[in-house]
Amino acid sequence: MHETQHLNAPKSVPIVRAGFTLVEMLVAMTVTLLMMAALARAFAYVGTQIQESRADTQLATSLRDITTKLQDDLGQCTVELKPNTGLEEDQNGYFLYYEGPVTDATSSLFRADNSSGTLQLNDARYGDFDDYIAFTAVAKGSQWFRGKVPRYILNQKSAEVAGVPYAAANFAGDPFDAVTITSKYAEIIYFASPEYAIGSVPANPAYLDVDGDTDFGSGAATENGLPDRIKIHRRVLLIRPDLNLNTGVYANYGGVLPKNSKTLASGGTHHFMQADDWPNANAVTPTITGNANAADGWLYGMAGVHQQCDLSVRRILNDDGLPISGGFVAANSLADLSQPHNRFAHVRVPGNLLIGGSNPYPTSMPVLALGGPATILSAVTSDSTRLAPGNTPTTSTIVTPNWLSGFIRPEFVLGNDLSHINDPNDPWGLQRIGEDLVTNNVLGFDVQIFDPGAALFSDNPADATSAVIQETVGPGDAGYRNAVQAWLNNGVVSKREKGAFVDLAYPILAGGAMRGWQPRRLDRRSSSDFTFTDSNNKMAGVVVSPFSGIRAVTADPRTAYQDALLRSGRMATSGQNVVLFQPAFDTYTSAYEKDGFYQGVVNPNSRGSLWTPPVFAVNNNLTVDRGANGLDDDLQFGVDDFNERETLAPFLNQAEAVRVTVRLENPSLRFVRQASVDYRGK
Repeated sequence: MHETQHLNAPKSVPIVRAGFTLVEMLVAMTVTLLMMAALARAFAYVGTQIQESRADTQLATSLRDITTKLQDDLGQCTVELKPNTGLEEDQNGYFLYYEGPVTDATSSLFRADNSSGTLQLNDARYGDFDDYIAFTAVAKGSQWFRGKVPRYILNQKSAEVAGVPYAAANFAGDPFDAVTITSKYAEIIYFASPEYAIGSVPANPAYLDVDGDTDFGSGAATENGLPDRIKIHRRVLLIRPDLNLNTGVYANYGGVLPKNSKTLASGGTHHFMQADDWPNANAVTPTITGNANAADGWLYGMAGVHQQCDLSVRRILNDDGLPISGGFVAANSLADLSQPHNRFAHVRVPGNLLIGGSNPYPTSMPVLALGGPATILSAVTSDSTRLAPGNTPTTSTIVTPNWLSGFIRPEFVLGNDLSHINDPNDPWGLQRIGEDLVTNNVLGFDVQIFDPGAALFSDNPADATSAVIQETVGPGDAGYRNAVQAWLNNGVVSKREKGAFVDLAYPILAGGAMRGWQPRRLDRRSSSDFTFTDSNNKMAGVVVSPFSGIRAVTADPRTAYQDALLRSGRMATSGQNVVLFQPAFDTYTSAYEKDGFYQGVVNPNSRGSLWTPPVFAVNNNLTVDRGANGLDDDLQFGVDDFNERETLAPFLNQAEAVRVTVRLENPSLRFVRQASVDYRGK
């Protein structure tokens, strides 16, 4: 019997792997990369949010600092927002707001583009940037205003008080060292200014535009007519008439700041406290531009003095109203500053430049020393039609002023007086750059005034008294011209006269939404004129208001504009041609009614007050100061009535409030913020 033997089956042995398979490795790497990408995006998002938050915070902080300072300064203003309307005593000091032709609507209307098939407003971030505000202020409590003067001014006053001759060797320090002084009172000025192409100053200041191309209209694709970089400046000019000298050679001038001369290493001489001290192209004294001309002294002849001190100063005039020889200047008092010709950057345009001829007299009344208008106002449509009104001089009622209507002349910006001495060791020259700087990256510096008669339009026609307004268009909005026409046609809008903050002279500004009542291209896309249809003669109800500057809808500027604006000299015509237009709210003065000069209309066919010397008045049988001579010269309304006055404040209504809006941009992130300050007077 055979025995069968069965072998046991081998046991399974587990296999231990020492690594990952290729597939597992690829999956793991993919997951890791996805996680890293997600983390990178998360960190990038967080980083961007932090960067944007920081930029937004910086903009908000800058705006808060600016508006706080502006609010504090306005709160110290020495005068009420009430123009002098009679022969009453002037207020101590002044308040002035000038409105430039650019408005908040300009960049939208003049740069509108639909070349891509859709409306593009790429430059609409720009606001109104060519306004100006200035006023006198008194420091509150224990606060003081501070500024710098050359040491020798204090030393010479000390010598005069001591009754001894001045000798620089008797005083410590360099006579031209900058010394800080204080004052309770000051003249404060806020204005915006762009960066200029150096070669354009002083003959024809042109600001940098995008790629540095300053030739607006050349067709350059990158050119938009808007300044690349705008800054806001603040000058604080101390009111210290006690520093004037009144003895010796200065006794006949009623108080004068002492002049002095500094010899430069080049061998030239740098004069201090002397107006119209101009080197010319052939002078030994070097300048930055090399082409300053004494003939332009009327426009920026005081700029050098304003670089050399932080005092409120004025030219001294002789008996015929011309500056006395020698270029003497004096420190202002509050009373002096009520008169416009004594203020910062104020000039009188020579007659030969204003109305023609060869005689510098009569001159204009005091106006701001401004450059030409912003080049955005030269914008045209595709068929080369101007969007802005025609350039002056023209008989058109509404005009684009071709001069004295832009930014403050660059010579008045600290450290930017490129027409004077270029001395690297001069603490009163280039070394002052930035001392008056408030902020940069500015898109708007817009000053407005509350006009109780400004018309607003709403698309809620059912009930014109309803408090619920679906959409309202005001004088500052780009669609205002359309809204006005819709109302004139008894269309789908209702007129609401509840008042609004407006740009001074808003219906007639060259860069405004209205730009007058004449046919006008609506915006840069337009191929035909937008013409008003006013069959019921209702236009006057839109354009006539306390601060519009208009009194009648006519085709003649001599009758269309408010009489006060013309009599102030802020607007002038030669015949029917508008030759000067600088609308401003000014507390003004009654001094011109009793100063011995004739300041009125010199040609019966023209309008606008001009300043004439006494001999001119005598030769032309003009009655001087008849508004304060105690006689009823016009035989109506009694002695020294309103119509007998030679001059008036440009706008006669008291201002309820003034608003200043500052708009800033972060240029790297294109963030834009703005803030406003409302000032309602003392």
